[in-house]
Amino acid sequence: MAKHLKFDTTKDIKISKDIINQVIGQDEAVDVIRKAAEQRRHVLLIGEPGTGKSMLGLALAELLPKEKLVDVISFPNPNDENQPLIRTMSAGKGREFVTKAKMQTMSMFKNQNIIMIILALVATILPYYFWKTGQISDIIYAATMVTGMVFIFGVMFMINFGKKMEKQTQVPKVIVDNYGRKQAPFFDATGAHAGALLGDVLHDPFQSHYPDNCIYYTDNKLNIKKRNLKMLTDNFWTNLHLYKEVKENKNYEAVFLPKNELQVLGKNNNSVSPVEVLSSNRYDYEGEMIKLTISKQKKLIVTPEHKIAVQRNEKTQYIEASKLTRNDEILSLNENVIIDEQDIFNTYNVKQQEQCKLYYQYLEIKKQNPTWGYKRIAKAMGQKYAKTRWWHAGKHKPVPVQTAEWLKQRGLLPLTYDNPKIQIIAKILGATLGDGGIFENLNGIFLSSKEKSNVLEFQKDLEKIFGLDKGENLRIIEGGEFGHSWCYQNTNRKIIRFFIAIKSPVGKKSSQELTIPGWIYKKNNLTKEFFASLLGSEAGIPKVHVSKIRLNTFDFAISGEEGLKQNRINFLEKIKNYLASVDVKTGKISTRKIRTKKSDKGSILYRFMISTEFQNLINFSKNCKINYCNYKKEKLTKTINKFRKIKKQRYDKLISEGYGAESAMNQLNLSPRALYEILNDTEFIVKERKSVYA
Repeated sequence: MAKHLKFDTTKDIKISKDIINQVIGQDEAVDVIRKAAEQRRHVLLIGEPGTGKSMLGLALAELLPKEKLVDVISFPNPNDENQPLIRTMSAGKGREFVTKAKMQTMSMFKNQNIIMIILALVATILPYYFWKTGQISDIIYAATMVTGMVFIFGVMFMINFGKKMEKQTQVPKVIVDNYGRKQAPFFDATGAHAGALLGDVLHDPFQSHYPDNCIYYTDNKLNIKKRNLKMLTDNFWTNLHLYKEVKENKNYEAVFLPKNELQVLGKNNNSVSPVEVLSSNRYDYEGEMIKLTISKQKKLIVTPEHKIAVQRNEKTQYIEASKLTRNDEILSLNENVIIDEQDIFNTYNVKQQEQCKLYYQYLEIKKQNPTWGYKRIAKAMGQKYAKTRWWHAGKHKPVPVQTAEWLKQRGLLPLTYDNPKIQIIAKILGATLGDGGIFENLNGIFLSSKEKSNVLEFQKDLEKIFGLDKGENLRIIEGGEFGHSWCYQNTNRKIIRFFIAIKSPVGKKSSQELTIPGWIYKKNNLTKEFFASLLGSEAGIPKVHVSKIRLNTFDFAISGEEGLKQNRINFLEKIKNYLASVDVKTGKISTRKIRTKKSDKGSILYRFMISTEFQNLINFSKNCKINYCNYKKEKLTKTINKFRKIKKQRYDKLISEGYGAESAMNQLNLSPRALYEILNDTEFIVKERKSVYA
């Protein structure tokens, strides 16, 4: 066996010309295909992408007994364009027949054009000859020239008209072309190729290297992001002229980073918080590497001497990778956690955060030395007695700690994806990016609406999340010039800090960047609730135009001051992507300058249109919720029902005039699915499906 496997290159490996013999790893399927080919049976191939279904189908087509192949030709039907005439002829003859038909059509108009050009030349040259020889007078010659020019324009018109007629002239089409084939063709009828969905595999898996380690870091706004370590540090090495480079050995080099250049997540004072990176180092290494597997998604490859944070005896210790055991619990970021108490602390100023660190330092010293009094602990910490005395008595904890404890009591810290209240939280978060928000002085979280029922719904949702008593820390204000605006406000600072931690915007939204938190996309129900509140605030619902032929504009719009163009475009693109994921078609993003009383700077309105095709309206109403806006639900219901009746009347009229169903659908821009909805006489009602909240 070994003798047969000796080869220098892959060119030496002999490959069978028969496709059936090229299939590897599907021996049972190959036997079935061979038998099916002999008995001329059908075969149903079911399996995961990449298992060789198409290859087996191609092999089956190759094994089938040879038959007399024919070409299938489609001829235009003068009586019904939707039912072309189908004819067959010997293999290879179809292409020749169609080519001849095209040539005959071209020659017919070509000959006509040549005759017209000759006549134009004669009409131009003859009058000139007669005038030159004195046979006609100057006046007659001038009149003849005018007539000749009119004739030339007529010739040009005929030539152009002939070209248009040439395009309109229908020639037969080859539906099945067996030109040059000796066996039956194989047609791959897969709905969507795996390569189109996931990308083609263009590497040899047996020559792949381990994936580079990933690291969590924070951007300028303390947003936590995950990135490949090599990609994160490549910028330092490609722009060495911007940094101080140090080379100690031939195979070692280091780059010292400026202050606040890069911050990664680390453990600091018993909490996960940003830690500044001072330098980036790299060197050549030859030797053993150790792979640490925490879960399917979490793997780390390090050198044996690399120290890893582990939990031993309820304490964090840093142990070399070569000395780790199976029982060691490696510390890692819990990806199921959206925010924890450190995220709450980060919403406060630096002084308050420093007090939190001192408080946890006090607790750690007290835990290690239970017999110590507050004075001794204060001395060990280098703080005044007054600070530790209050903490020793269980009073005057730092405000961020009090906020975190209040949220923990209500099961909201750490906030995880399986929290029973997470859907309502996503729902309110979406509203704060629309008609709601947080006051700049942090005095309240609010929602404004023209309907009181919407702000009452907002109130109930907050009460569900935080277990508030009815009417606690709130007020509802009636405003507007005619008393048609309602504003709910809740002044509980702990609630406000919670929503700031999950990235609710604070203050005037038109003058700041808007972002959609990444955790919203982790689960479909969160994505749906978030965008439902955003659409309820900012989507413009159409109504039937006075012409009763079309609808008014259906759009989504937000504003932003000068300098926020790219942010607003990115924000709208994410909304467009969500709508596309639920089969709702949208248009391009447009901009125009606007003037507002509240803004000193120039503002720009960013908007995209949503298609008003009837099927698109149905898709929007069925696949998209609308939160905190009953008025828009009712308006969309009325629009769809009125538009459906208009479409049905026009459809019935076209059918009565002799139009076919397909022609009528094309006239009214309807899909078969939309036509079904229109012909269904039941009243359409836009209503949201009941969300299951624990």
